[in-house]
Amino acid sequence: MKKLFALVFIVLFLITITIYKYMEISKDEAIQNLADKTLEFVKIANKAVLDTYMVVAKKDFFDIMKNGEVLKILSKFKYATIDEQNILRGELYRLLYKDYELLKKLNVRQFHFHTYDGKSLLRFHLPYKNGDNLMSFRKSVKIANTKFKPVSGFEGGRVYPGYRYVFPITYDEDHLGSVEFSVSFEGIEKKLKNIVPFYGHRIIFDKEIIYNKIFKKNRELFVESKFSSDYYSENYCISKSNGDKEHDKFVDKVTKLVKDSPNFMKKLNSKKSFAIPIIDNNLGYIVTFLNVKNIDNKSAAYVISFGKFQDIVGIQQRYNNLVFIGLFVAIFIYLLVITVLFQVQKIKVEASKLQKFIDIQNSIVILTNGVKFKFANKKFFDFFGYRDLEYFLQEHYCICEHFLEMDNFFNLSHVMDSEDSWVDSLLNLQGSKRIVSMRDKNSIIHAFSVSINKYDEDNYIIDFSDISDTMREKIQLQEQVIKDQLTKAYNRVYFEKNIDSLIAINREKGKETGIIFFDIDHFKNVNDTYGHQVGDDVLKTIVKIVNSNIRDDDKLIRWGGEEFIIIFCTSSIENVYKKAEHLRVSIEQYRFDEVGSLTCSFGVILHNDSYSIDESIKKADAKLYEAKNSGRNRVVV
Repeated sequence: MKKLFALVFIVLFLITITIYKYMEISKDEAIQNLADKTLEFVKIANKAVLDTYMVVAKKDFFDIMKNGEVLKILSKFKYATIDEQNILRGELYRLLYKDYELLKKLNVRQFHFHTYDGKSLLRFHLPYKNGDNLMSFRKSVKIANTKFKPVSGFEGGRVYPGYRYVFPITYDEDHLGSVEFSVSFEGIEKKLKNIVPFYGHRIIFDKEIIYNKIFKKNRELFVESKFSSDYYSENYCISKSNGDKEHDKFVDKVTKLVKDSPNFMKKLNSKKSFAIPIIDNNLGYIVTFLNVKNIDNKSAAYVISFGKFQDIVGIQQRYNNLVFIGLFVAIFIYLLVITVLFQVQKIKVEASKLQKFIDIQNSIVILTNGVKFKFANKKFFDFFGYRDLEYFLQEHYCICEHFLEMDNFFNLSHVMDSEDSWVDSLLNLQGSKRIVSMRDKNSIIHAFSVSINKYDEDNYIIDFSDISDTMREKIQLQEQVIKDQLTKAYNRVYFEKNIDSLIAINREKGKETGIIFFDIDHFKNVNDTYGHQVGDDVLKTIVKIVNSNIRDDDKLIRWGGEEFIIIFCTSSIENVYKKAEHLRVSIEQYRFDEVGSLTCSFGVILHNDSYSIDESIKKADAKLYEAKNSGRNRVVV
């Protein structure tokens, strides 16, 4: 009997401990659930504010596009000399500086024009600073000026980071550059306060992504964040948005409590949104950290919201009361816990079997819902050089970050706004086009065929099969067949195979097909004077110059010797002439190694469907010879 009593006592004691622990966990989950819902509310409010500014930015952009004087100045600027550009920059500033003053009242901090090749044309917030190349580190500027579509999102800069709205500017089908409206966090904060009844909102910027890219002389505008040395905030002595809060006792107190909370630095370094509930001296607080991704889809900042939430104190008190009630139902809880543990064990066994099965596969296999990364097989960790999934997730949130932006391969830039994730985007492609390229731990590039299968209602098993050898051979064969081996321009084989479809595509767009036929003036003298090796270098350089001054959809073809043809979509012969004249000037101004200056002659026409393409080429050739016979270095229509 004593043994039975002792056994019952032990069982009841263990049940009591189990109930207590369970209630503690449940209490923490309930409090965290309220904090997470608060975070979701902040996310929705933040999105609403940004959408509002998008409407304002679009209106301001349309006002610019209606302003004929602005478009005339930008059109002249593209083809002007440096001295002329300085004059035009001043005219543009005088024309719009009053508009900028109005924009500042709407919290638009940066009003910035860019050139067609991604350089700073005019910063209204720093009008004396211009000419620096933005394309290399400002993806928004690159997209707007190469893909000609509007871009919006958070992004760093040389002076201030901000929520940017960048629009390409095209006038009479001539791409002139782009314009940017950048909203300060001060403006975001004002509107957030009207929606979210929090004590206040702050923003901290990632040191590596944002702070290190700012002009050194402008870094005095920022100070190291009190949360971490890896983040910076705007200098409270300068910034209105932080100036009245930096020394506020409430913020200082809550900041210290947040830093002392469990796993805070791990959550901060995860680059994901999170919320921290805090109870101190019977007072409740919730601090949310909304992760802000930049246009490169990299975590660049956190929007931090401070709030007083006495509800979480009430939750804690209710759960403390439930602990006592739980003592009377200990046996039932015990049975429930045993059942739950049994189910958990069963799930772990099934997961272990699945993991073993996946690990024996020779391809990379992952489980994901398109957003969260659940697990991966051994081949995955061997390929990327990570010990386990936890280490991988400390630096990356998804395998899709490793997709390289290369021709013939899928990458994140292909994901459309209407698609929820990269997985949805791949599912919308034909199976033969589901191909990605990634670097292994030794920086060797591999090609993979992607296979996607449903695992359950929310998740997919995705298989990456290495097809590097096959793709390498395919790409090499394609390059050999359709590209000129010396200059890497397209060749006449490409022209014969594709000209009909190029004309048809232009026709479907309601456009014409423009033809520019040009050759290098006195090229024989180059070969005779400097040798054929120098002549070959000149041909390759000419191709580089032309490719840097035409659109991605324009096709440059080496027709033979020093003769080239450009086929492209246009709406008028005037635009064909403008493009040819721009190329002529670009080549004339270039200084070639050893040879020095060279010029080219151009013949241009619009293809007419009543003629064959061969007849149109002959007409363009005739215009070229007319240009050469009338003195060379000119464009003849």
